[in-house]
Amino acid sequence: MKKYILTLIAAIAMLPSIAQKAQPEITFERTTINLGTFPAEEAIKICHFVFTNTGNADLYIHQAFASCGCTAVQTPEGAIKPGASDTITIRYDGRRKAPGKMRKSVTIHNNSQNEMIKLYITGKMLPIKEQQVEEIVVEE
Repeated sequence: MKKYILTLIAAIAMLPSIAQKAQPEITFERTTINLGTFPAEEAIKICHFVFTNTGNADLYIHQAFASCGCTAVQTPEGAIKPGASDTITIRYDGRRKAPGKMRKSVTIHNNSQNEMIKLYITGKMLPIKEQQVEEIVVEE
């Protein structure tokens, strides 16, 4: 009887390690970058979102979708090994956008338990400075 109880206790103790399968985990240093206030003459901004695979299996970025055509995203290709870090680069081009506050998002699809992650870029673009035009007087 003692033998069966000890065997049962040992089996129960091993269950968490059996149930825990290898899984990647994506951890970002930050998910929002605030560009602050910037002039329209500097409307192109590049942001780098650094992340680490904190899981115990290879991480793959499947797709990335930007919320707007003014935002482009570049993701790493291939596997990100456990413990390795990499970068997702987002390029914002506000040249054809109205000045004012903005908030753009990029949705990242990956193979971790948190399959969808949103990254944000925020800021405020000022209007283009008006150039002063000198008045020319033509005398007849």
